[in-house]
Amino acid sequence: MSSTKPLLVLLLAAAAGCGGLPVQAAEVCPAQPAQPLRQVDVFDGPVEDLATLVPDSAKERSGYWQVGYVYAAGRTVNVRCHYADGRTVDVPMAKKVDRCDYRIDAKKTLTLNCQ
Repeated sequence: MSSTKPLLVLLLAAAAGCGGLPVQAAEVCPAQPAQPLRQVDVFDGPVEDLATLVPDSAKERSGYWQVGYVYAAGRTVNVRCHYADGRTVDVPMAKKVDRCDYRIDAKKTLTLNCQ
């Protein structure tokens, strides 16, 4: 039993170290050639249900949605990306994310990253 104690301590230390790694934010909306992203809608569940979420923080050039509670309730987040030419692309967020952040640059091009 005492020979497994050092191994247990090593495994616990390794697991604790992994929890501190930063999570990479992934851009959600696919790039469209010569068509900048102009607007996004974030939905609690399928887009068809029209359960649009209001950002938790909405400033002129940035903001975010806290969405972890959607997954905790057994649902998923879906994003509708609106481009300058009027096209839209729906992106299901099957893997759990806790937060989606948006930024708007000087050319009024929007980016949405979720992590």
